[in-house]
Amino acid sequence: MKRICLLSLILFVQSTQAQNLGGYVNLFLGTGGDHGQLDPSACVPFGMMKLGPDTEPGNHGGYNFDADHIRHFSHNRISGVGCSGSGGNLGIVPIIGTPNAKGYAIDKATESAKPGYYTIGFTNKIKAELTATNYTGYHHYQFPASDSAAVLYNPASAFAGLINWKHQVLNKHEMVMTIEARNTCGFGRYIVYYHVWSSKDLSGLQQQGDQLMHYFATKPNEQVQLQVSVSGISTSDAKDHWYRVSKTQSFQQVAKTAANLWEQKLAKIIVTGDEANNQLFYSLLYRVFLNPVLTVNTSKKFRGTDGNIHTADPHHHYDGWSMWDNYRNKFALLSIIESELTQDILYSLADLYKYGKTTWGGYFESTPTVRTDHTIITILDLLKRGYSLPTLNAIYPKMVQELSNTTAKSPDAKLELCYDFWALSELAGFLKKPADQQLFYNRAMEYKTVWKEKFMTITDKFDIMHGDGLYEGTLWQYRWHVQFDIPGIIGMVGGPDTFTNQLKYFFENHLYNHGNQPDLHAAYLFNMAGKPGLTQKWVNNILAKDMEQHYGTHSKWKTPYFGKIYKNQPAGFIPEMDDDEGTMSAWYVMSAIGLYPVKLGDPSFQLTTPLFSKVTLDVGKGKKFIIQTENLSANNIYMQSATLHGLKIKERQIEQQAILKGGLLKIEAVLQIDE
Repeated sequence: MKRICLLSLILFVQSTQAQNLGGYVNLFLGTGGDHGQLDPSACVPFGMMKLGPDTEPGNHGGYNFDADHIRHFSHNRISGVGCSGSGGNLGIVPIIGTPNAKGYAIDKATESAKPGYYTIGFTNKIKAELTATNYTGYHHYQFPASDSAAVLYNPASAFAGLINWKHQVLNKHEMVMTIEARNTCGFGRYIVYYHVWSSKDLSGLQQQGDQLMHYFATKPNEQVQLQVSVSGISTSDAKDHWYRVSKTQSFQQVAKTAANLWEQKLAKIIVTGDEANNQLFYSLLYRVFLNPVLTVNTSKKFRGTDGNIHTADPHHHYDGWSMWDNYRNKFALLSIIESELTQDILYSLADLYKYGKTTWGGYFESTPTVRTDHTIITILDLLKRGYSLPTLNAIYPKMVQELSNTTAKSPDAKLELCYDFWALSELAGFLKKPADQQLFYNRAMEYKTVWKEKFMTITDKFDIMHGDGLYEGTLWQYRWHVQFDIPGIIGMVGGPDTFTNQLKYFFENHLYNHGNQPDLHAAYLFNMAGKPGLTQKWVNNILAKDMEQHYGTHSKWKTPYFGKIYKNQPAGFIPEMDDDEGTMSAWYVMSAIGLYPVKLGDPSFQLTTPLFSKVTLDVGKGKKFIIQTENLSANNIYMQSATLHGLKIKERQIEQQAILKGGLLKIEAVLQIDE
C-alpha cells in the first residue's frame, strides 16, 4: 500500500511540474543593457500583440532592466534585433501630473512578469498590469484618488521613427487609429491599425501635437481599463478582433488563457535536470516561440507585401521575419516539435515570393520585420524535412530572379550567395529541372574561388573585424561559412587532420565569436571531420563553462570578456549579443538537448551530449522522442556511444524522420574518450 501511495505521489509531483513550466521562465533574462536586447512583454506564443514597457533609457526591444523610468507601454516589437529595433507603436501610459524628461518613475520592487503577464507600480501610486491575446492588449490601471489623472496616447513612439498617423473617436468608449512607421534600420515601413476601447468616457480626448491626452478624475483605487486590438488590414478589422474575441473576456480570463497557451508550448520539450539548468532552458525556449507572428484575421485574410488583401488558404499566415539569423537553426527546431505551425510558416515564406519579396522589410508590411535573405535555404530545408509546398513551381521563377539580381561585393557575401545557389539547385532537382540544377550547382561551387583566394591561407589579416569588407565578422569567423560543402573545404585544406587542427586553433585562441551568427555552427564541424569529442567539448563549454570572448558586433574589444555566455539574469548574454528573434536562444535549446542542424537543406541533426539526463520531445501524432543520457555529470560530457532503438549510431548525426517516428536515443556519457 505504501509503495502504491509513493508511486501516486511521484506521478502527482511529475504532473504538477509538467504543468508549471512557465514558472521556470525568467522574462527579465537578457533585458539589461546590451546583453540580449530582450523584453518582458505580455503576449501569447507567436502573438501579433506584444504589450510591454518602454523604459528610459531603453534598448532595441524598448525595455532596459537597469532603467528607473517608464515612458509608456507599447504594443509591438521584435525580440533582440539590431539598429534601434522595430516596433514600439502606440505608446500608452497612465499619469498623474507632469512627467520629467525621463518619463515616469517606477517602484522597481513592485515589478514582476510571467508568460502572458507583466506588472509594475509607479512612484505616483499608479499600478499597471498588462496581458494579451493574439490581437488584443489589456491594460489594467489602478489609480489613487486624483483630480488630474490621465491616460496619454503617443502614436509617435515607434522605435525606428514615425511616418504618419491618424485617429477617429467612434463613441464615448471607442476610437480607432492608423500608424505608419519605419521598419528595422529604417528600411521600408509597416502599417498597423488599432481599435481602442476605454472604460473611461473618451469625450474629453485632446490632441496635443503627436499625442492624445485623456483627462479624468479618479476615486481611491479606481480601476481604469483599456483594450487595444491590432490588425494588419484595417481599423474595422481591428475592431472585429476586439468584438469577436476580446470584448467579453475579463483581464483575469485572458491572463489565465495566455499562461495556459505558454504551458502547452513549453511542454513540447520536457527536460530532466537541476533547477538552474531548467530555468535557463525554459527561459530561452520561451524566446523561440515569440516570432514570426500570426497576422491572418478571423476570415483568413492578410495583407501581402504587395499591399493587397489576400486569402490565406489553406493556412494561417505569419509575418515578421529575421531570416539572416533564423534560417540557421530556429525553423529546424520548430520542424520537429511544431508540425502544423511549421507547415504554415513554409506557406507564409512562399507568400513572400508570391506577392513581392524584398531583402529587408518592404513598404506594405503589417508588422515589424527585419530581413528575408536566405528564405530559399529555409524553404528547401523544410521541404527536405517532409513538409509540402504546392506553389513551389509557381514561385520558382521568382527565386531564380531574386538570385540573378543579387550581387556579392565581399567575400562573405559570395559565400552566402553560393549557399543560396546550392539551395536553388536542390529545388530545381525537386522540380525535375536537370539543366537548372546543374547550372545553379556550378554557381554554388564558385565559392571555391573566393575561398581559396581569401580564406585558404591564414594570415595576420584573419583577425580584423570587417576586414575585406566583411559584414560583422572576421575572415576566421566566416571561414567556416560553407555549411553546404564542408567536405569541400576539408579537401581544400588537405584533409580532416589539417582541418581539425585549424579549427582547434580557432577555438583555443578565442577567435570564435558566439555574440554573432556567422560561426555559430563551427563547434559542430569537428563532428563532420571525424572528431566528435571536440564537438562535445566545445559545445559544452559554450553552454555551461566560463569562456573568453574577444568580439562585439563590429569590433574586437581591448578587454576580453570572461565568463558564461548564457546566464539567467538581466545581463543574460555576453555584451553586444542580440538574441536576433530567437536565434541565439534556439542555439542554446538545440545544443542543450543534443541536436543541431549544421547543413540546412539536409534533413539531419548533428549529435552531441545533452545537458540533461532525459529529454522528451513531443514530435506530434501522439509520439515522443526521448533522449536518455546515462552517467551524465558536469565532467562526464563525452559521448562514449549512442544507440537508437538499441542499434548503435556510428556517425554522430540523426535523420529528421528517425526523430519524428518517436522512440529512444540512448547516450552513454564518460569522462574522456580517445580519438
